[in-house]
Amino acid sequence: MTKRWITLFLAVSAFGVAACGSDGDGASSPSSDSTLPAVATSAPGAGYTHPTGADEVIISYAELGGFLPRELAFRQPPSIVISGDGQVFTPGAQIEIYPGPLLPAVQVQTITEAGIQDLLAAADEAGLLADVDYTTDTLVADAPTATVTISANGETWVHEAYALSIDGPDATDPMPERQALSDFITRLLTIGDTAGGDDVISEAVLFEPTDYEILAIAVDDLSAYGTDGIEPTVEEWPTDVSVRLTDASECTLVSASEVGEPLATANQLTFFSEDGVTYQVLARPALPGQTC
Repeated sequence: MTKRWITLFLAVSAFGVAACGSDGDGASSPSSDSTLPAVATSAPGAGYTHPTGADEVIISYAELGGFLPRELAFRQPPSIVISGDGQVFTPGAQIEIYPGPLLPAVQVQTITEAGIQDLLAAADEAGLLADVDYTTDTLVADAPTATVTISANGETWVHEAYALSIDGPDATDPMPERQALSDFITRLLTIGDTAGGDDVISEAVLFEPTDYEILAIAVDDLSAYGTDGIEPTVEEWPTDVSVRLTDASECTLVSASEVGEPLATANQLTFFSEDGVTYQVLARPALPGQTC
């Protein structure tokens, strides 16, 4: 990856733009070994019902598509995922160095049932517990699509609004439906500020996943990578890893106990060799709602 794309990645991260890639309706196992501050959660009683499993999603928001190279799109985590067991996953701080770490930083918090109910009520007030058409005439090309998924009361709604972030506060006469979705996203991303702060959501800690999702791309010529005198390095893919890179041409789940160390010590100019073939390995923590 060139320095130009690294700069683009950092700029995108600053706006919380999430990747496209492989988000879907399935789920990976996101359990964490991190020690979270104690914030009570409970199964839904009165109010809105919702999924309660650790591998299920209540609400998620990501910016999908847009003009991003494949490697950046795959690595970038969603802007927010709230799982059924009350965990809140968001992008962590990214170190502004080149080359940056191979793995994206993800942080996790816990949210109370009251906080979840507050968000679902806000979604209901915004008209999001229904199917909504966000189609609008736009001349914007290569923009991302704001994608909000909400599961409540036994149903799931997926809201997709192309170029929503382009509307911005100075947009002229935006569609009320798009404005309502934008306002909900703002509330979603500031839940600690709008619903009781520390009484609703805990402090963030670094997420330590039990699984990673990887994608291996065979590379014939490393001369296209690196800049400013910084050259790529090639490491041997551990022979004891159950997933072979030749079998990971599509997104593949692998245990963190097998690849956590080599991935954590690699940077974005680290490549891996297996059976005489050099691969660029893209990797991200497995989160609820994100599946290979």
